[in-house]
Amino acid sequence: MASGSSVTIDGGTNMTQVVATDVIDDADFNNSRTNVNLMLGNANDITLTASAGGPATNTRYGYDLGGAGVNAASAGGLVYADNATGGFKRLQDDVQALCAFLGQSLRTGVGSDVADGDTITAATQSNVMLNIKDCWDNRFTPASRTSATEASVTYTSTWYSSLAEETTFSFSSESECRAFFNAGGRIGFSASRSGGSSTTQNTNWTDLLSAMGDMYIDHITASASSGSGQSKGFYELTTSNQELWKKFGSGSYASNFIRVLGRVNSTTNPTVVTLRMECSDPHAEGSGTGPDGVPGTGDDGYGNDAIDGTFTLNARTHTPDASGSGYTITKPSDSMGAISGS
Repeated sequence: MASGSSVTIDGGTNMTQVVATDVIDDADFNNSRTNVNLMLGNANDITLTASAGGPATNTRYGYDLGGAGVNAASAGGLVYADNATGGFKRLQDDVQALCAFLGQSLRTGVGSDVADGDTITAATQSNVMLNIKDCWDNRFTPASRTSATEASVTYTSTWYSSLAEETTFSFSSESECRAFFNAGGRIGFSASRSGGSSTTQNTNWTDLLSAMGDMYIDHITASASSGSGQSKGFYELTTSNQELWKKFGSGSYASNFIRVLGRVNSTTNPTVVTLRMECSDPHAEGSGTGPDGVPGTGDDGYGNDAIDGTFTLNARTHTPDASGSGYTITKPSDSMGAISGS
């Protein structure tokens, strides 16, 4: 039995490091395997809730990738170095893949595959445990993501007070849905305005949307290039819309804003995430100020309350890459609704 320092896994199974002269027993091996299996197995079936910051972070795990590739050791049995399903090399393979996926450096000995007849050293076993902890503590942060515009909708009519649109992001199962966010997946919007009249009202909306950049939600928060997130992500969603992020205009148009709200189809079996984009323009006609410092009136181009041109909204996904791990994290399908304006 291992007698070294404890390796704490918050939400998983604590491990004990191996030191020279220790005999690695089934519990030492299985504790390591259990934590790998929690990360690679089905997503933990926890209920989404908006209260108290959502379900505890240490309960959010599982990439839905079929579980550990190594079998558990049996009590009193031997753990061999070979590539058998219960062999130590299989545990190494799992840890090597996790480290590649999460961009974690392999500790000494972990990347050197053992083979039949090799001795499993205390240092290698201990470093496998430490690499497992590295991966557990960074399991929401993949080494890289692929960002993509999945669909776009436009609005070309003149509008005066508001725009709204809803996009659904759908998964084939609740485990696939949770796994996407557990692995560091993100969904969201980008937007732009072009063309139309040369007014400061239009320019302000162009600048506002440009400054937004990529707005997204992940497992724990909502964020963008600028604006204010509400520290709510996927696990804080409920079946009712909640404001997740908001950004205001500037100057005479400081009351204008764009915001994103979100909800799920079920807090216990979520398979669909709906994000709603809303643009609000309460700016009053004639209240803008021209370049000469004189307040505008009517439709002189500075106080004008109308917004025209082409408004474009893009549905965006940010999907974790394999990064040499061999993993495939499935991104959602999406469906964008028409933009409504008034």
